[in-house]
Amino acid sequence: MMQSSTLKRVCAKARIPFLNVEQKTPKWRFPMNRAGYFAAVISLILFFAGCTLAPNPKEVLSDYLDNYFQGNSEKAYEFLSAEDKTIKSQQDFSTAFFGGFTKALAGKTTFSIKEVKVSGDKALATVDVTKPDLNQVMGEFLGTAMKSILSGGKPDEKEMEKIVAEKMKGKNLPTTTKTEQFDLVKGKDGWRVYMGWANEKKINELKAAAEKLERQKNFAEAKAKYSEIMALSSRDDEAPRKVKELDEKVVEYKEKRAYFPNIEIRNIEIRELKYLHGSAAFGEIKNKGDRSLKRVEVTTYCLDKDDKVVFEKDSSAVLVSEYSFGGRDNTPLKPNYSRQFIGGLLDSAPSDWSGKVRVEVTDLEFE
Repeated sequence: MMQSSTLKRVCAKARIPFLNVEQKTPKWRFPMNRAGYFAAVISLILFFAGCTLAPNPKEVLSDYLDNYFQGNSEKAYEFLSAEDKTIKSQQDFSTAFFGGFTKALAGKTTFSIKEVKVSGDKALATVDVTKPDLNQVMGEFLGTAMKSILSGGKPDEKEMEKIVAEKMKGKNLPTTTKTEQFDLVKGKDGWRVYMGWANEKKINELKAAAEKLERQKNFAEAKAKYSEIMALSSRDDEAPRKVKELDEKVVEYKEKRAYFPNIEIRNIEIRELKYLHGSAAFGEIKNKGDRSLKRVEVTTYCLDKDDKVVFEKDSSAVLVSEYSFGGRDNTPLKPNYSRQFIGGLLDSAPSDWSGKVRVEVTDLEFE
């Protein structure tokens, strides 16, 4: 029989009120007979046993990665979340993740789970993945593939897997280690690896929007889109890199924009091009500031009858490049200097373009 002191410690750990049956039961408490006493003890034992036996997120992730890197696709699939399984079947998972190099690398990749942070029913794991560096065999692999293509054939996937396996056999290839993150969620079946496939479409849409915003020099808004991607998936390697890159661009572009008022765009007119179908904006640019410019990007905005933008085209009014052509001035635009330029082709402008344009400086590089 469990001693009263032991039961008291267990109850305290489980935050369950302890009632000593050997003491006189206070009038305001419900009495507990010995049957109830033993039932409480058994419930506590089962409670702690259940907590102990259920695999924790680190164990589940370890089992998943072990099977994944060994090439056991069916077993690895079992450790995925129920939500992921509604998006991809076991067959789709095997086809997407266990073809080509993955089979050849089976058993040659190791991992080390460095940290698992649990927050309620979610967990984030940081893992170091070490795999062979294939740079040494890629040259031979691609050479074989190109021979097949040039001879009019099509590389056979199984044959390519065989080639890679043969090239790696007996070679003590150097390894490369990459730190990756994995999400886990706790559901009815316990902890499972969460791939977030349901968010793939949303992530692709956000990336497309971010790329467009970046081209438009809206770096802060582009960064916000990549931040949304990071919130949807911790497995996206590009998003954190882009957020850092865009932080730098925001600062850099702020300095550039401060110089924009020193650049004058004047004498704009639309002309038909003699040797090309379509028209372009011709104009003159002057550097009224105190710094030399090796590149100045201008954007020609086509306007409708209400002066609203219906089309735009970027071009370089100043560009110092080793690939200069057509007699173009290939020198920096010095302070107080000016030169003529030709904007981009406007042949793709829609029918509601009124013929009016607005030309603005949108980027630059200092010498």
